[in-house]
Amino acid sequence: MLYPPQILLPGPTPVPPSVNLAMQQAMSDHRGSVFTKVKEHVLAQLQQLFDVGPDGGVAVIPTSGTGALEAAVQNFFLPGDKVIGVSTGTFGERFMEIAEKMGVHVRHIRVPYGQAFDPQHILETLSEERDVKAILVTHNETSTGVLNPVPELAQALRTVNNAPLLIVDSISGVPSIPLKIQADHVDVIVAASQKGFMCPPGLGILALSARAKQEVLKDRPGRLFFDLQPYLNGQFPYTPAVSLWNGLEEALNLLEAEGELPRLARHQLLSRMARAFGQAAGMTPPVEEAIASPTVTALAAPKGITPVDFRNQAAKLGLQIAGAMGPWHHDYIRIGHVGAVLPEQLFEGLATLAHLLPGGFDGIQAAWVTWHNAINVEEEAHA
Repeated sequence: MLYPPQILLPGPTPVPPSVNLAMQQAMSDHRGSVFTKVKEHVLAQLQQLFDVGPDGGVAVIPTSGTGALEAAVQNFFLPGDKVIGVSTGTFGERFMEIAEKMGVHVRHIRVPYGQAFDPQHILETLSEERDVKAILVTHNETSTGVLNPVPELAQALRTVNNAPLLIVDSISGVPSIPLKIQADHVDVIVAASQKGFMCPPGLGILALSARAKQEVLKDRPGRLFFDLQPYLNGQFPYTPAVSLWNGLEEALNLLEAEGELPRLARHQLLSRMARAFGQAAGMTPPVEEAIASPTVTALAAPKGITPVDFRNQAAKLGLQIAGAMGPWHHDYIRIGHVGAVLPEQLFEGLATLAHLLPGGFDGIQAAWVTWHNAINVEEEAHA
């Protein structure tokens, strides 16, 4: 089902062969009967995956994840509106920057790199402000490998009268890490095609609660291409990325066949493997295990090797890994284990990295031990 990766990146991620094959289908009229079946199937699958309910909605637009974040800002806010923006890393900062560039007033909550936000702190900040329209948060902070407690925040907001919208960047979270509109009481989930959805970059996905769908602005100045209303009505106001939709349909079939809980368990195992390798190799993870992301792991660069040199050496062996971002750029690398990555494929990539470690064979042996231990932990957990 899954494709042996030559990349261990947080995105783009490996594309399964059947998804590639689906994208090679002959081009078709995006308003014709052939593509209409694809559109209806994809939207139905996404509505179920995000648990939007009968009155919620899903929009799939031809853009990157950043474009989808911008679409969220354009569709819910006018210049001068007030939001609370929560940042736990580079992509939390990006969400706030998008809002500010569109004239939205942002009350900042900045959490140090490598830490998760505290829902209670957000509620305390909310109590100090008036007329807050939304809270902008990141589910899985790709730049640090931190998984934030979004469901806990959403649950806490249920105790607040006239609570603002909760808009969540889950671009490196869903569908590898479940997050639901109805079950988790989230208003907007922003995702993209190139990570857990196992497709190439190019599709932004927004899932809306019934309340959020009602809050989409009817006439916002400066918005045309990113107007969600026609998309939420099942229309294509502009030509969609037809081939990517074909690939997304097949990817959703694969996701459904694997199942949500097995998929999460696989990603959690991958996270344990990457962290165990880092500990054994002297590349200590900077994020505590309790808040570690299932989809991306930051590791300290080996002693005496800069992250850039380590990545370049890995690339010569045919493996692509990611550099760290922001203040971690000079000290850490990132291992992506999201989407179409199996445990044995991650082990192969970690064994490749072990070749670059001081000690050579000892590093490879350490990688094998960590793999074996991680598998034993997984088997015991499901015994």
